[in-house]
Amino acid sequence: MKSTGKPRPLVAYVGVASNDNVGFQKMLSGLFVGTGARIEMVKLARKNASTATARRLLDDCDLVFMSGGDVEHGMNIVNERGVGDDLRRLSAAGKPFIGISAGSIMTGRHWVRFPGQDEAHAEPFACLGIAPVDMDAHSEADGWPELRALVRLLARKDADAIGYGVPSKGCLRIDLDSARPKLTALGAPIARIGAKAGKPVDRAPLAP
Repeated sequence: MKSTGKPRPLVAYVGVASNDNVGFQKMLSGLFVGTGARIEMVKLARKNASTATARRLLDDCDLVFMSGGDVEHGMNIVNERGVGDDLRRLSAAGKPFIGISAGSIMTGRHWVRFPGQDEAHAEPFACLGIAPVDMDAHSEADGWPELRALVRLLARKDADAIGYGVPSKGCLRIDLDSARPKLTALGAPIARIGAKAGKPVDRAPLAP
């Protein structure tokens, strides 16, 4: 894989958002077929999971893959196991991260929960903050309702809050090598949702 510079890179599969579901891992590992990558799961979901073993795999790997599932559940496990700082440290050291669905959202700054399924009581919660953005994935058919709710909440403290919507056939690449992160849309335009007078509004998308 080009991003690692190695012919057979070791990929650390972080599947906490799906509770380390093995079937889900096998399905998504198919994304790496033909790349020469070796996939190993960072086991964290079980109560008796060894965080020391998980940290060694994260340190040894060439790339971290954040898998999909449920964002809040995944962040709860990350926080309970105390590996959030490890993931942030690896990113700061230049180790590449790839996220899909909930995994990509987890790499961002915030996500939103809906206690009682009531949007009036929606509340943001912190994610890893590896990617200095707030984003959602593959919700273009619905018009990004959760992302809009998140932006509305964030705009209470930051009038310039922007949410990025990554469609099913698109990808948002974020390069952190310089003082200012570089955002690049791949495959399809990336939706941008801002706020005006406290309400979410569509901004010009980020074009490929």
